[in-house]
This record gives sequence, structure tokens and C-alpha cells, in this order.
Amino acid sequence: MKKIVLVVVVMGMIGLSVYGQTTPNETPTSKSEAEVKLKITGLTCAGCATQVVKVLKETKGVLDNHVEYPGDIAIIKYDDKKTKPSELIAAIEKKTSFKAALYIEPKEKDN
Repeated sequence: MKKIVLVVVVMGMIGLSVYGQTTPNETPTSKSEAEVKLKITGLTCAGCATQVVKVLKETKGVLDNHVEYPGDIAIIKYDDKKTKPSELIAAIEKKTSFKAALYIEPKEKDN
């Protein structure tokens, strides 16, 4: 019983010492995460969506992205200190044959 308690206490101390630490190159305020949805026009297959994902992954400031096909929506998490939606749209349009624009959520109809 004493061994189990000791292991739990030691594991707890190790967990507390690691919890909340950042990597040496990252400070808690080094990035400001934002998310944007873009409507992508011209996608005809999953391969097209993969092409957009690859372009976004290579774009400065993009932290994560996902392209829904079908649906033609790109959901992009980015560091708003390093890029902005207009630059993401420009990257997609410059490096692919697709058009991109800010996605506007459809309004629900009142019955």
C-alpha cells in the first residue's frame, strides 16, 4: 500500500512540474490564434481539397486547416499576428486554380 501511495505522489509531482510549461521557443503570448472559414469555388474531387490543404499548410501563419469536400469549405486556424484572411485567400488563388472568399453562414429561416 505504501508503494502505491509513493508512486502516485511522485507521479503527481512530476505531472505538476511539467504542466503548463511551454517549449523554449514559445511564450504564452507569442501567438494569437484565430479561425476563419472560406468558401472554395471549383473543387471537383477530394484531390482538389488535398491540394488546398497542402497550400495552406505551407502558408506562413497557418496553424491548422481542414477542407470539407463535398461542402467546399476551408476551416483555417491561424496566427493573426503573422497572417490575415485576405492573405490566405491570395495564397489559395495564386497557387491553385480555385477561388476563395470569406464564408458567410446561411441564415436560418423563421417559420
